[in-house]
Amino acid sequence: MPFQHDQNINDVCSFIERNGGSHTSHLNLLNDKRFYWTNNKQILITYQLSGNTCVVLGDPLGKENLVSEAIMNFVQHCSDLGIKAAFYHVSPRYLNYFQNEGYRITKLGEEGRVYLPDFSMAGKNRAKLRTRKNKFEREGYQFAVLYPPYSEQFVEELSAISNSWLGKRKEKGFSVGFFCKDYISHFPVGIVKNPHGKIIAFATLASNYQENERTITIDLMRYIPDSPHATMDFLFLSIFHWCKEQDYHWCSMGTSPLANTGETDRNDWFQTTIGKFIFHKGNFFYNFKGLYEYKNKFQPEWESRYLVYEQRSLPLLFMRIIRLIHAKPRSQENPFIHISNRIRKLKRAS
Repeated sequence: MPFQHDQNINDVCSFIERNGGSHTSHLNLLNDKRFYWTNNKQILITYQLSGNTCVVLGDPLGKENLVSEAIMNFVQHCSDLGIKAAFYHVSPRYLNYFQNEGYRITKLGEEGRVYLPDFSMAGKNRAKLRTRKNKFEREGYQFAVLYPPYSEQFVEELSAISNSWLGKRKEKGFSVGFFCKDYISHFPVGIVKNPHGKIIAFATLASNYQENERTITIDLMRYIPDSPHATMDFLFLSIFHWCKEQDYHWCSMGTSPLANTGETDRNDWFQTTIGKFIFHKGNFFYNFKGLYEYKNKFQPEWESRYLVYEQRSLPLLFMRIIRLIHAKPRSQENPFIHISNRIRKLKRAS
């Protein structure tokens, strides 16, 4: 049946373990996407339908020499069904292929990644952050990384923090993680405890391997509203130190939407003009500039993320993607299978 949703998360996890992941592969563990296998299951494409548009999330996974053919087959399959294909959050890795094939390309923002071998708290530029971290430790705040399987009590504690952080807002999905007990159970969790032993903030830590480099992505971040100022600074800095101790190469802080857009999109008036306006003046919608400036104080390396699409109305395409991101999370519908081997690989050698 065309575009049937493959429910076997085990197959997806095993494939990523064998072939390596990407900046979005951890999001495959949420039950709000579909999977397209091609080239005898040597290439995996993650997507979801919105209207008559098939929105692919991130880069195709698998053997690099087969990716171009896989993309061509996927787009042709969409065309045969009367569906247009778009590729959301594409990295620079396969951008040349799309450019050579005549696709339109719009920059969405930049992903901030800290190169851990060079990360240090020493020096004048780190003085303010160093002072904040030392203050938290001096006052008795503690950071720890816990591993699954988790107790029901622990998950409920995280759920309460998440609900408190959300308030009246609703969860998003597709290109961002959302709180789900099954999803949480796949990852280590970094936590911050106050001097009384209460958890006040946490972040899930998703790992992937690509081109012999180990990367941790700080995925789902939540904290209680009355947590002390700079709690997230303490959490981020502690995660960086932990990642470095675990010999990871990179720690991703996620994407800053609309950051430095328009610089390479000279033919796209809508994206250049409207995107820059929202980034610098659009606090009514979302503080994109503030998010970028917050992440930038950790001095990450920034890597561009793109939207790749065929000739169409860009505003309409954005609306369809927004509809996917704001769709009601479906992850509670089907239980995930616990991947014990995967969890063991994440644990520290005893």
